[in-house]
Amino acid sequence: MTPDDQSEGPARDDEQASSITSVREFSRTSLSEPFGMDGLLPSLAYRVGLLPGRWGLVRIGLVLALLTWVPVAALSALEGTLLYRPQIAFRQSFGTHARLLLAIPFFFFAESLFSERISLVLGKLRDAQIVAPADLPRFLSAWRQARRWWDSWAVEGVLVVVTMAAIYAGLRTDLPGEVVTWRTTSGGGLSLAGWWYSVVSLPVFQFLVWRWTWRLVVWGRLLWKMSRLQMQLMPTHPDLAGGLGSLGVAHVDLAPLSFAASAMLAASIAEQLMFGGARLAEFAVPVANIVVGTTLALIAPLFLFSRRLLDVKQKGLLEYGALAEKYTRAFDVKWLRVGSPPGEPFLGTADLQSLADLGNSFGVITDMRIVPISWAQIVLLAMSSALPMLSLVLFAFPLDELIINGVKVFLGI
Repeated sequence: MTPDDQSEGPARDDEQASSITSVREFSRTSLSEPFGMDGLLPSLAYRVGLLPGRWGLVRIGLVLALLTWVPVAALSALEGTLLYRPQIAFRQSFGTHARLLLAIPFFFFAESLFSERISLVLGKLRDAQIVAPADLPRFLSAWRQARRWWDSWAVEGVLVVVTMAAIYAGLRTDLPGEVVTWRTTSGGGLSLAGWWYSVVSLPVFQFLVWRWTWRLVVWGRLLWKMSRLQMQLMPTHPDLAGGLGSLGVAHVDLAPLSFAASAMLAASIAEQLMFGGARLAEFAVPVANIVVGTTLALIAPLFLFSRRLLDVKQKGLLEYGALAEKYTRAFDVKWLRVGSPPGEPFLGTADLQSLADLGNSFGVITDMRIVPISWAQIVLLAMSSALPMLSLVLFAFPLDELIINGVKVFLGI
């Protein structure tokens, strides 16, 4: 052993011991607890008995939906604006119903799925040793920071201020100002229902929108930090994403969020069609942009891994291509050029199975994606965004007409 080897030996031992300690520390760290259990709303929910439980977050959403919608409906009934009187009665306020009765519960439904899924995904990435041992402490640090920011009371306090500022800036811009709604009195002031909507319903809804926006930023930042770590990605991994395919599984759980956002936009378009003098044909391109834009926005953070996955794919093609060249050439020489080896039958030889396995491995690398999400998963997200938009077809074709024509087509009449 040279003096240099002797001097480097202790350093290498220390580095190896540090890596082993990091792995042990990370393996003892529980990543299975869902995100979002220590924030303002979950803490309040614990006090009133809505949590814990698998559907605890969904119960929070249902309670908030009723708290924001039922008093408005009751006050509208007392003021006579529930069914008819103004230009837009409460029953015709599709945007209000979509925001309060649909979006709020779906916000929490998406959170109940996504917050639990990302914890499982991080645990799976740890167990699969996707992150190199040397970077496990950085991975753990990024995870802990994301947990703190995800549930930060200080951040949620800032979001409350942002919500109040946004409401002060203006309540509604999707309909012409001259349109009279259930929110206003004949004198132009706010009705009792309008006051409740302005003071309770709208702040709660907008706070939840900002809250989800912040959480998507936190998740995106965590993925950005992960994309900069040393990773042990395998080009032949069957998930076609080097081992990162579980990230795509997590993003599919954002489908309820996509559905809620699209439903709100569809409701706003419906109001413009009914009361703003717009035509359905005017919204063909905007609707397509909404579906595509919403889908791309939800999968955008996964593109942070594209460069790394492309490098792994290209390197895998080169390495496995060289291996395939050596093996197929040796197979050709052994079985075709020289002839079958004596005493070794061609039928049933393991060489054929190895050749097929090598071809399958090369095929996996060829099909490897540079974004850790499959086309099927992208389609699911797009469908969740497109589904609410289909309701707009009713403004071009009445429901009874659609049913009659559908029956005729089915019966061949």
